[in-house]
Amino acid sequence: MIQLATYTVLAVALYFDIRERRIPNAIVVCGAAAGLVLQSVMPGAAGLSMSVLGFATGLVILLPLFAFGKFGAGDVKLLAALGALRGFSFIWRATLLGALAGGVIAVVQMSMKRELSLSVYGAVTQSYRSTLTMAYAPAIAIGVLLADLGVLPW
Repeated sequence: MIQLATYTVLAVALYFDIRERRIPNAIVVCGAAAGLVLQSVMPGAAGLSMSVLGFATGLVILLPLFAFGKFGAGDVKLLAALGALRGFSFIWRATLLGALAGGVIAVVQMSMKRELSLSVYGAVTQSYRSTLTMAYAPAIAIGVLLADLGVLPW
């Protein structure tokens, strides 16, 4: 049931993030509420604390990057909702795998736009900054899927 809720939230978030470059609050609020309810009903009080800790972890991981304008608020709230659904340990693995997937997506996107060499040069000389942006929900979804597949078993 928790995996179904996870992938439902991800599917709707993917749709909106790719299509409109925003993730509506209703999606993340429903996902977080579902996580709190499902985790508290299924394993009891320990599940509720795991859900709250997962929510807080998901929020704290991306919040500094949001503060510096590197991520959108929807991405931060989506990760928090997924943390509420899946818990502390899972959200760490999914975030790490999602960051790796996001890096690959960014390199592919820059290569397609012929900005990769400029960005690498700019990183070294601090003379060029790309204006490309990307929807991050796909990277988060890949991270969740890989974590579910046990890519990082710890």
